[in-house]
Amino acid sequence: MIYRRPWHPVPMVLLALSVALHLFTVILYIRLPGRFAALTVFPIWVWGLIGLFLAVACFLFYRARLSLITTLLWTFTILLLSDEARSLGRLGVAPLPHGPPEIYAGSLPLRVITLNCAGRTNPSDAIRGLKPDIIFLQEIQHAYHLKQMVHDLFDGKGDYRYDPQKGCAILVRGTINGEIKVPKYRSQLVSVELSSGRSLQLLNVHLQPAATNLRLFNRSCWQEHTENRRLRQIELSYALSILKQKSAFPRIPAIVAGDFNAPANDVVYRLLEPEFKDAFDAVGTGWANTYHQSLPLLRIDHICGSERLVPIRARTFKLGDSDHRTVVADFVFRN
Repeated sequence: MIYRRPWHPVPMVLLALSVALHLFTVILYIRLPGRFAALTVFPIWVWGLIGLFLAVACFLFYRARLSLITTLLWTFTILLLSDEARSLGRLGVAPLPHGPPEIYAGSLPLRVITLNCAGRTNPSDAIRGLKPDIIFLQEIQHAYHLKQMVHDLFDGKGDYRYDPQKGCAILVRGTINGEIKVPKYRSQLVSVELSSGRSLQLLNVHLQPAATNLRLFNRSCWQEHTENRRLRQIELSYALSILKQKSAFPRIPAIVAGDFNAPANDVVYRLLEPEFKDAFDAVGTGWANTYHQSLPLLRIDHICGSERLVPIRARTFKLGDSDHRTVVADFVFRN
């Protein structure tokens, strides 16, 4: 006589919920509709963990075989779509060291750093050993240490521009030849000539602060996140239009970097395509997220280079007393 486990509605309901959540999540994170911005502000693995919990519970308590398929489905989705999985999956790639840039193809690469100082840190000591060529800083309250930073980090052979109204600064190993004003928003655009003789356009961005209302049961939460995303798109679109219309880009390569105040899956980054490539997306290793420094769950700080800049290494570091982690990326020029 063959024993058959009695049918039970609970595992079927839990599995149906898990599969429905999976389908809804995949569509949501691929299309990123504005009215659901309150949901996609979370990393996709947050919803993945809920779906996995439902599937694993079905197997542990009811031995439902279909739960194994659902578990594999969620696992594959998290590995494929989560931003963190890409950099963690580069196990065979040597990470960017906490030290000066290493020789690549016979020459030193261009090292770029971006850091939100959070209004309370002097990053000079923290980043001195990294030997950067370009530094993007946001949320600087006092500029008195910037001149000293240029002297210390670039051996006196550097330059900087600071906008006190926006709290942003760009420091370079070389000379800043000009600055193009970006009205209204916290963005900064300069033309530089590096000590190597190469010319670059640098756009430092600090976009609209993120919406922090997570009361999903409240209609105002959904409206706030939708409007917040829309304003960030307007802001970045405007800054990029200034770069494309009033600077020498794309004849001269450019870097867009800073604090975007949006998770890595946000639709705002699509405005950078196809001209710019995120260095960490392309070659980053280790844990990618930059905020909050003590428990980084979101990657909101980015370094993006134009087509003539090839990223070769990227990494985040816990430096200084800012609440953001520092992003470091190495580039080589495409001939």
